Amino acid sequence: MRTAVLLTTLAVSGAAVVHLALSGDAPARARDSQVVVASRAVHPPATSYSYVRLDNPPRTEVLDQNDKLVATLTDGARSTVLSGPIRTFTDPARTAAVIPTETWVRFTPQPWHAGDEKADWFRPWLTHALADTSADLLAVATQYVTGARFAFDADVADFLGQEWQQRNPRMDKLGRLDSAGYARLVYGYRMGYPGDAGGLPRSPAEIANAKLGTVIADKATGAASARFLAQPGDLLLFAVDGKATAVDHVGIYLGADDSGHPRFIACRGTPDGPTFGDVGGASVLDDNGPYAAGLRGIRRL
Repeated sequence: MRTAVLLTTLAVSGAAVVHLALSGDAPARARDSQVVVASRAVHPPATSYSYVRLDNPPRTEVLDQNDKLVATLTDGARSTVLSGPIRTFTDPARTAAVIPTETWVRFTPQPWHAGDEKADWFRPWLTHALADTSADLLAVATQYVTGARFAFDADVADFLGQEWQQRNPRMDKLGRLDSAGYARLVYGYRMGYPGDAGGLPRSPAEIANAKLGTVIADKATGAASARFLAQPGDLLLFAVDGKATAVDHVGIYLGADDSGHPRFIACRGTPDGPTFGDVGGASVLDDNGPYAAGLRGIRRL
């Protein structure tokens, strides 16, 4: 895959500028807090769609009139994978890997059920979502690779320095997050997923025990058969402090990097903040490192 993309990287204040050459398209570049997004023109909207039902997990795939897959909606979840302009995410201070992707992740207004393509809300939502190039969940998640620091027991209110979800900020933790706080910042504060009652709880252990969206894998113990069920935007549950079953860390799956490794982003003590890099352990699910071995579950919110 690396040979299919022309990358010219220039160091600018520790960041990277990425040029993406695709079929003669002139790239439009937007820089977003060190993570650089390169895109091509959006494809014209479809004139018609067809719908295919699949299992494991139960889901609906949406194809356009050219049989191009444009959306995947999983039963019981709001998180939706969409086909859109190509972007390339980088974390250059922590890894040489880059993540080129046409995948965008947005939330439907309600959990998906088989047959919802016939609901009044669906087609207007799909049309808007496929044309929307504002920051999606993946872009939002990567915006904090230089904008946040790590601290134990630091939540969204602490990071923001203002009240959120009836939690008061602690100014000694201003600008800081733990892994669950980071997930709550991205899914909850930025993307609107519920953060307390009926939503994303405060700690990794509580998240693991909560009824959230759809269970894609549970008690996976690093099994390849489970880890490759993840799709971009999924919440990943880890046990990395040496205990075999206790979930103590969470992350967000971003997709395959340019070498084909499934890569995630999480807020970690090393290297002191959100990263999808390799400092303090590679942020991939297919090696023998602590995160791949410590994977315990996958949730699609």
